[in-house]
Amino acid sequence: MHKLIGREGGISLIKSYVNKMQSFHIYGSEGVGKTATLEHVYSNWNKLHTPLIPIFCRTSRTLREMLIHIAGFLLYRIGNLQDIDKFKQIHQIRCQSDLKNINSRYLKNIIFRHIDDKKFCIIFDHLEHVTPKINALLSPLKDVAVLITASRQSWDLKDYNFTACLDYCLWLLPKVKIGKLSKNDTFSLMKLIAGDSFKVNENLFAEVYSITKGNAGLTKEVLIKALMPEYCIDGRINLGLVMLDLEIERVKEVKN
Repeated sequence: MHKLIGREGGISLIKSYVNKMQSFHIYGSEGVGKTATLEHVYSNWNKLHTPLIPIFCRTSRTLREMLIHIAGFLLYRIGNLQDIDKFKQIHQIRCQSDLKNINSRYLKNIIFRHIDDKKFCIIFDHLEHVTPKINALLSPLKDVAVLITASRQSWDLKDYNFTACLDYCLWLLPKVKIGKLSKNDTFSLMKLIAGDSFKVNENLFAEVYSITKGNAGLTKEVLIKALMPEYCIDGRINLGLVMLDLEIERVKEVKN
């Protein structure tokens, strides 16, 4: 695997769980690098010593999104899927567009009909809100596939209001915490992003770190914008203006 800055310990733990075919949960605050870690593991999957086939659900906010993605992967891999309607008639599904016309209950049945026992590893990112319907998918799915789930919540007992939506077997999953980067790792990340541009201002690291506190996502966001020419005023990068513009952009995204 190519190196992911500051994530050696987490990556090693993730690899050990995958190789043992053990389901587990990844958690950490927004922007710390959960998705980057999952993308890294997924893109380097062939380096792992596992027979598991990965299915990466990058968007897991609704049950239907999850079902469509898993069924779509199975369709691509197998070539055709079978759907049995309420009249016990068998329908062949041969293209992705067919999946959009099938209700969630039938999609779920199709998935469980075609997933072999512990043959697949299904990765669910952005599982911030587990509804009863999503819980009803995850719980039985855990028995036939290895699950990697990721959210801002730890799925620990202290998150009682959240875990009330989870079955006992889910919040007992082993945990992998993705935390903020150390100062040295943040510095290495900034050098990687900025390259030669980093030499423009030797104090830039300390200033950015004082704002981001090692949050990898925010560090990238701030630095990329800070290196734009319009933010260099009288030979100094105006980070106050950078942060103001970033906040304006976030407000616009929320409104849209």
